[in-house]
This record gives sequence, C-alpha cells and structure tokens, in this order.
Amino acid sequence: MAFRPRLGMATFFSLIIIGLFALGNWIMDRPGAEPEPMQWRATYEERLWAPLRDGNLTLADVVAVMGETGELWMISADGEPQLVSRHVIQSDDADWRMQAVISLDEQRMESLKQAQDWKADMADQSVSPAVAAALVGQPVERMSLMPFKPIETQRIIATLGEPDMRMEVSGDDQAWVYGRAGIVVAVTGEEAYSIMFGLRGNR
Repeated sequence: MAFRPRLGMATFFSLIIIGLFALGNWIMDRPGAEPEPMQWRATYEERLWAPLRDGNLTLADVVAVMGETGELWMISADGEPQLVSRHVIQSDDADWRMQAVISLDEQRMESLKQAQDWKADMADQSVSPAVAAALVGQPVERMSLMPFKPIETQRIIATLGEPDMRMEVSGDDQAWVYGRAGIVVAVTGEEAYSIMFGLRGNR
C-alpha cells in the first residue's frame, strides 16, 4: 500500500490564507488596478481641512488635534518672517510632515521678530513654549502636508480626484489646483511632493 502523507488542517488553512494574500497583491499590482484613497483626507476633514477652508482654524485647534508634539518655528519665507507650527504624522503606511502657517498682525510679528532677533538670512529658529502659549488663539492661514518620500500622482487623484487646473511651473514641475477644495499639489513628473491647504479665491 502506497504511503500518502496527509495535509494537516492548520497547514491547509495557512496555504489558503497565503494564496488569498498573494491574489490580493496581484490584483492591487496588476496594470489598471485602482489605487486606494489616502486616509489623511477623511481623518482630518472635520477638524482641520473644513475649518481651514471656512477661515475658522486656530493654532489651538491644531494643537488639540495633533497634540503637544509639534513645535513653533520662526522661518524665512522668501526673505519675509513667518511663524509655523510643525508636526509629524503617520498615515497610509508613510510618515508626513505637517506645517501650519500662523497669521500674525503687524504688531505681533514685529514683537516676535525682536524677541527672536530675527534676520532674513537666519536659519529656522524654534520659539519658546511660553510664546507659543500666548499665541494659541491666532488663526491659521494655510497648512501643508509633505510626505518624507514622494507620493505617486495616481494616489493623489484617487484621494482628491482630477485637478481643476494643471499649471506648468518649470520643466516637469506642475501645480495641480483644486479650487473648490482650496488645495494645491506640487507635482514633478509622476510624483507629488507637497499638498497645500487653504487656497483662497473664488470657488
């Protein structure tokens, strides 16, 4: 009588799971497969993106959502002083830098420049927690979301849809404009490098 090894039930189900996993990867990787929308849009829609579009987002709101892990920085933007709140988030199996630009009136900005001894050619400077605490009620002008590694543009389209306008910047660089959502995406070739929220204008 020929000997026939029997396949254990645990091994049998393991092979089924492995097969289904491989099939799922093949479906996702095959040409024409639709990429999944990225989760950061839905995750922060109600507490960040919508209030920002409406002009109602403050630094306190950002801190409430992101926690105390962020820091305030005084930076130079095209030679002009700018106050930003920086954070790092994890979404869609990737790390992202999140930066919020804080709006200050002329008097507060001048006071901050003096306190930081700010000059246009200086490197980014951290702002003390005491100063940050005094500015929590200030409005947020705009926010940026920047992946540590570029994101394929197909994932941007899956998340935001086709842009209202694709503006040529230089070479392969483009700005994808989503006017109604108040979003601009910086694109080079087939990769996206940053997503800016808070575009103002007619929608």
